[in-house]
Amino acid sequence: MKRNLAILFMLMMATTPAWAALGSNVASVDADVQAFNGQHTLVAKTGFNLHQITMQDGSVINEYVSPAGTVFGVSWRGHRIPNFHQLLGTYLTNMQQGQRTNVIPRRAVTIQGTDFMLTSFGRMMNYQGRAWVPSLIPSTLTPAVVQ
Repeated sequence: MKRNLAILFMLMMATTPAWAALGSNVASVDADVQAFNGQHTLVAKTGFNLHQITMQDGSVINEYVSPAGTVFGVSWRGHRIPNFHQLLGTYLTNMQQGQRTNVIPRRAVTIQGTDFMLTSFGRMMNYQGRAWVPSLIPSTLTPAVVQ
């Protein structure tokens, strides 16, 4: 039975559509807008573009895009923890294998991986967090822009 479930899971993952995620191209942001069924707002900032997706329940996903067109950071705030597979893409492994620090059980965590940082905190109906890839952040910016 477990083997059948594992095979089913692998088949489902193989058919998962491409989403915008850390390290992805800006063209993939539209896929997130559709996946979240949200409203997309583009805000031009000094040194980067902010793509904001507001969902029907008021939750917000921010995707930070460099002038080169690469998503270098994401942040979220809303009623539930976001789908990290969707937001982090290939950096999900960095989150899973990263060193956990500043852990407050069921409240907050900081995870540092190879060229990866994530901070997340909150409780029921109020979750916030951010993740970024230091090597992808434009040299004129600091990680503080990912809010």
